[in-house]
Amino acid sequence: MAFSGLNVVCAFAGSYRREKTQAIIGKLNWSEAPASGAATTNAAPPVNDVLGQAIFRIRTSADAYVSIGQTPNAANSPRLLVPANTDYDVFVDGGDKLAWVAA
Repeated sequence: MAFSGLNVVCAFAGSYRREKTQAIIGKLNWSEAPASGAATTNAAPPVNDVLGQAIFRIRTSADAYVSIGQTPNAANSPRLLVPANTDYDVFVDGGDKLAWVAA
């Protein structure tokens, strides 16, 4: 079955014995495929002294506008353009959610 829509993974970067800014995916927290215009049901965990700051890894099947925040609204700024079929990593604050709409 072909991938369609958007998938977001919330994770910490790197491993337990690394620099906290390392871009590789480490400990996974959750993943979702939210509907267009709807925010994720899960939120980013708070910054962790050992694991650092969480990231959202985003992939879309078509170009999409993405908004991240406590109450994200991808129809308005601030938002970012995520190109289709590209992994896009964004550091997030505790409590942040994600919403998206097609570009």
